[in-house]
Amino acid sequence: MKFLNMQAAQLQEEINEKQDKLLLINSMIKHLNSQKDASKYTVTVKKIPQRRVVYLRAQIRQYQDETLLWRRLSKIIHDQNIRLSYPHFNIAVFHEEDVQNQKIDVEVQKSISGDYENLQEANLKISKEQTVASFIYEGSYNKLSEVNETVAHWILDNDYELNGSQFNIYHISPEEANESADLLTEICFPVKKKMHRIIKQSYRLYPYISVNQLS
Repeated sequence: MKFLNMQAAQLQEEINEKQDKLLLINSMIKHLNSQKDASKYTVTVKKIPQRRVVYLRAQIRQYQDETLLWRRLSKIIHDQNIRLSYPHFNIAVFHEEDVQNQKIDVEVQKSISGDYENLQEANLKISKEQTVASFIYEGSYNKLSEVNETVAHWILDNDYELNGSQFNIYHISPEEANESADLLTEICFPVKKKMHRIIKQSYRLYPYISVNQLS
């Protein structure tokens, strides 16, 4: 009886995970269809939830070398039998570039369940919830510069400011795609509303409060 209960619980967990995956896929299909009916690039503001992640961070010479970090992280996950959560958010965070030494500071991470020790060069941490300006697009990575520029302009035009390092979520990565046209990437810029905008809105609501009290 105990064994059957364990099997039933495991199957139910798998069903729940597949249902979550189906909801996410349907949401992305809806989002991509809406973009085709709107302008070329539609930027949305959304929240990326808090999650527990396993990650590798290193300095690389060129963006193509990011693939090497993913391979190393995947090997650690496999060797240590680390359980991924769903969605497991294949995320690459791009920290500040070392222009002088021509190096790029990149962190690759996946969301996980449970706690683990002796992870070789990898580490664990809690990534806090973030508000981001986001754009999801299909196709090869040669669009990245154009999309990044578009999202950056949208942030400036809509009274937001940057609030952290830019990152990509690879919903369909090169490992999963049959060809570059199948890639599905989400560009995310952590943002927050500009303070002067908040002060003006508050002053309109409470005109008897001085600006000095609001700043």
